[in-house]
Amino acid sequence: MTDSHGRFFPHADPFMTSTSRGCGTLLLIVTSLLSLGCGAESRDAPAAVDPAPSFSALQPELFADFGGQPNAWADFDGDGDLDLFVGFRGRPNRLYRNDRGTFVDVAAEVGLADPEETRAAAWGDYDLDGDLDLYVGFAAGESPGNRLYRNDDGGQRFVDVAGALGVDRPGTSRQPVFIDYDGDGDLDLFVAFRDLPNALFRNDGGSFTDVTERSGIGDERRTVGVVWFDMDGDGDLDVFVANQNGDDDGFYRNLGDGRFEDVAPALGMAQPGRTEVQGSVGVAVSDYDNDGDLDLFVASYGPDVLWQNQGDGTFRDVAPGTPLAGDHHSVAAAWGDYDNDGWVDLYVGTFVATEPEAADHLFRNVGGRFEEVTPAAFLAKGASHGVVWTDFDSDGDLDLSLMNNHDPEGTHPLYLNTLDPARSVRSLNVAVTDSNGRWNRAGATITLRSVPELWSGPAFVSSRLMDTGGGYSSQGVGPVHFGLPEGSGRLSVSVTWYEGGERRSTTVSGVDPDRFRGRWFVLSLGVG
Repeated sequence: MTDSHGRFFPHADPFMTSTSRGCGTLLLIVTSLLSLGCGAESRDAPAAVDPAPSFSALQPELFADFGGQPNAWADFDGDGDLDLFVGFRGRPNRLYRNDRGTFVDVAAEVGLADPEETRAAAWGDYDLDGDLDLYVGFAAGESPGNRLYRNDDGGQRFVDVAGALGVDRPGTSRQPVFIDYDGDGDLDLFVAFRDLPNALFRNDGGSFTDVTERSGIGDERRTVGVVWFDMDGDGDLDVFVANQNGDDDGFYRNLGDGRFEDVAPALGMAQPGRTEVQGSVGVAVSDYDNDGDLDLFVASYGPDVLWQNQGDGTFRDVAPGTPLAGDHHSVAAAWGDYDNDGWVDLYVGTFVATEPEAADHLFRNVGGRFEEVTPAAFLAKGASHGVVWTDFDSDGDLDLSLMNNHDPEGTHPLYLNTLDPARSVRSLNVAVTDSNGRWNRAGATITLRSVPELWSGPAFVSSRLMDTGGGYSSQGVGPVHFGLPEGSGRLSVSVTWYEGGERRSTTVSGVDPDRFRGRWFVLSLGVG
């Protein structure tokens, strides 16, 4: 049986089991969406040497122009594959529709070709009508206010409703994020600014209320990067705020009553004493050490930082003494297991105003240690701003979208991963929606574990985060990608999320990744 979006709903599935925490009855639907195009456990390193990274530019003429800054992926037209929005300076914005792996710019025809310098973009279904809307943030003075584009007619047109909903605040915009911070089932909107206090708008049934002051989250420092995730394991979403120009960073713990408290100083994560030319920029969250919790990388002007999650709500900087501690003048970063060995690798983009092609860095994760393996193509045309990994063609490996806003040599290339097909299929793309199939689970944590009696290789565990911001001031909507170590067998897939003011969790056991080649493994979760 399929629905109007092409999702397959099995009548019964022998590998499906579930648990829940909190009040209510957990509703779980396991679907297979065809895309046409926690304690520490074993940390054994890969047995074989991984292949060198190999990528080729896709449609280079289409992606040739400079000026790209944010880049955000989402299936805006509901056809089952991921499309790409790119915000520019110096030219109109673009929306690249994915037509079975070939891209066409449709921004002008759907109403998204804004000419103003665009600094931020976030996809999210704010009105819960089943299609994805787009928030766009601009540079100061470029626009009278930011825009929230409502998706109408299945992606055939977008209508700006920001003014009517009171979220058209102007300013030097940075990271916007759609998240359900209060667990009431709809997506709230957080917007970071470099020249204004950050803002939090609570979604009240499709309209927004400014709760910045009462929440205590209106950081007045110069914010550039933001990511939301459950840092203390209580189920709700906390927020790390990366601040520039020597300002301390913030880490706002969600107190569960609509208020937030900055615990960065108490955790030793504020980084005080930086100079005016130093500061934090892009942020990226994943489980780099495969211990089942989420770690945080901070791309910086100054030495980069890797905050390792200690599993008890505290973090430790483990970058010093490793290749990740370089002072690269880093702007953006993204985790992604490009070689499908079960360990997330890291791409770090740099920006130096006097060096139009400042070198980027691709770090391969070898069992929790890092080595630089940057291909020549990335060195020649890197990413001064946007960096996003995604499997846009659903072949099982991660492709790479970069934005270089340098004039006139920069481009905004889309690189196709040419990993050996036998290795590409060692992966699983997992998506989480609500029980109605709507994409409102941003911030959910997904953990894969090997099932000992059904897995031939070393024990495996790894976690990912449904996107809540990263790259460069961008938020996409889509599945999370897991590369899998060599070996064969079934997995358990666990998800934790926040709903109804409670931490919720469920586990699906005995998942066979081979069943989902070319498909997304979709968990539709809710409480009835």
